[in-house]
Amino acid sequence: MTRRPGRALGLVAALAVAAIARPARADGDAAPVDGGGDGADGDGGDAAVPIVDVADLPPLPPPEQPAVSHVAVVAASSVEEDVVVGAAKREQSLGNVASAVTVISGDRLRRFGYRTVAEALRAVAGVFIVDDHMSERVGIRGLQVLGDFNTRLLVLVDGATVNEPWNQFAGVGWDAPVSIDDVARIEVIRGPVSSVYGTNAFFGIINIVTRGADQAPRAWGRVTATSRAGAALAAGFARGGVDRQLRGSVAANLRGGEDLNARGIGSGLGADTDQARAVAASLVGAWDGAFAQLRVYRRERRLPFAPYEAVVGDPRNQNTDTQLLLEGGYTRPVTDRLTLTGRLYASRYQFTDFLVYEPADANFEDLGDSEWLGAEARARWTILDRDRLGLTSGVEATLVSTESHSFYQGQEGTRIPQDFDVQGIYAELDGAPRPWLAFTAGLRADRNSILDDRVSPRAALFLADGDRYGLKLLYAEGFRNPSMYEGFFADGVDFTANPAIHAETIRSYEAVLWARPISGVSARVSGFRWDAGQLVEQLVDDATGLLQFQNTESRSATGVEVEASWRDARGWLATGGATAVRVRGDDGVRVAGAPALTATLGVSTPRLRDRVHLSTEVQVIGPRTTRVDGVDAGTFVAWNAVAYAPDLGGFDLTIGVRNLIGRHEQVPAQEDYDRTDGAGAPVVIPVVPGEGRELYARLGYHF
Repeated sequence: MTRRPGRALGLVAALAVAAIARPARADGDAAPVDGGGDGADGDGGDAAVPIVDVADLPPLPPPEQPAVSHVAVVAASSVEEDVVVGAAKREQSLGNVASAVTVISGDRLRRFGYRTVAEALRAVAGVFIVDDHMSERVGIRGLQVLGDFNTRLLVLVDGATVNEPWNQFAGVGWDAPVSIDDVARIEVIRGPVSSVYGTNAFFGIINIVTRGADQAPRAWGRVTATSRAGAALAAGFARGGVDRQLRGSVAANLRGGEDLNARGIGSGLGADTDQARAVAASLVGAWDGAFAQLRVYRRERRLPFAPYEAVVGDPRNQNTDTQLLLEGGYTRPVTDRLTLTGRLYASRYQFTDFLVYEPADANFEDLGDSEWLGAEARARWTILDRDRLGLTSGVEATLVSTESHSFYQGQEGTRIPQDFDVQGIYAELDGAPRPWLAFTAGLRADRNSILDDRVSPRAALFLADGDRYGLKLLYAEGFRNPSMYEGFFADGVDFTANPAIHAETIRSYEAVLWARPISGVSARVSGFRWDAGQLVEQLVDDATGLLQFQNTESRSATGVEVEASWRDARGWLATGGATAVRVRGDDGVRVAGAPALTATLGVSTPRLRDRVHLSTEVQVIGPRTTRVDGVDAGTFVAWNAVAYAPDLGGFDLTIGVRNLIGRHEQVPAQEDYDRTDGAGAPVVIPVVPGEGRELYARLGYHF
């Protein structure tokens, strides 16, 4: 596919001109507002708006109301950022969550023009994204095992687990099962939460909350064009209100390639080709306590760096992920003190990769299949009024069937079926015996039929002076049982199985000081230490000479993290944060791929001339060591800029530039990309290039 950025962006620009030419709404005809930011956005433009404490403002009215003040929108955005549901499977205020949490509101998502969850995560304190053109992998506080497919993060969409059991993969980029246009907010919950969720909630949780029908337009559509011959289409609808609703969406995306040069691999890699294609669809409903969601996605990704010594430059080298996720349940208040929730879930996932070798009959294919079925029953009991004492408890059981299949093209190959089941029981007690004192204490026990059984505790003590400032003292333990791919996959060519593999473990100690010193300002300082043991990594098996996943060294992360945000009733928004961390292995040596410093700063204006927000942000990832002594991945600075017009006569327009500086990030590479030279000597690839500059435009319409 030949790149034609002028043609694609020109089409969007022409549509934008037509939208801008339409008369603006009169003041009494403000656009309907949704919590995700597709309507009016919480600023006063050029009008004089009195500045008041956002905590004292009314909640956002429903979108059916014909006129909404900018002040009310800011208040709603502020409230949205103060509520967390993913940390304990119930609504909590930020001050009473037993984790350090960042909430990315829908308003912030739209203003800064994020197109994927991964782009939004890059702007969160302590989070960095490793994009090696195979997948977008999330690191938190310096910890990201090279080659990991987000297996140590639990990714949720409206409470449903995305991580699949074959490889525990969870996509957050173009391979996510949810369109960014559907997202109301994203909760980034740091540290282990196995006391509630069990496995995978290891380094933290990414909880994606989608927009309800009371927040979303009745119907919407959006088209995107990029300077990389990329294009995207998305559309959706919503009917009903909070208690009775039906909504759905579909999104398709084509990602164009760019010229890439990777030392030791080749040059001109991936030029002018469709590097990735993805489609995602969803249907979500609720009816008086009953709820259900159906999500499906498929992503195809070309592999320009030809892992496992495949033929460089052949476009047939690719990965494919397909997933169907189904969840349904019912929540019923039995009394004013007791609420019961039951849910059922069923999912299917398939992974394939195709690698091209010479001669042609040596082409190799891997398939990973998994199906799982589960149920959970949960109760929330308010023991004493005014939240002085409450109990959340539940039981969960999951049946899993997986199969690995690897073969040379035209041959039957090797099939490895592996089934297992998991049961968990958990309880968490929370209370506030005094207005300035609160606590949480929880425990979960998990049984796995073929891997390790674990017990995971969590405890927290909260000291606070109302909503002005407070201190959290946190302790938690977590675990991650290896995936079926890590423990049992073997292809007879590159990999051998390790059925004796054990669970990874982690302990977290953290003190969080938070404050709201003046109106509209929220700040947090965290001191933390994470000790992760028995981490699973891909090594060479001494007995066979093949690759094998093994429990290896421990890693510790000790550091300080600061984060702050500011918004006012005029519509100004600023966010920023930084993390300084020391990550070391058993031998005290700095761990490959672990940045000692990450930082981010973003600023967004009110709607200038009552039409457009201008937003810009800078993201910094400090230098990282690689697997080659003396070769480091240098400091990377990304500068992004966005203009967002939320209401142009029913249209919305976003024009943005990502990585304005245009320098390619040096991404520390995992063993997958290593090769041999013509003489058969090994060539270790220390780094591969990340993405360069990209200009994009998004035009939407809603009613």
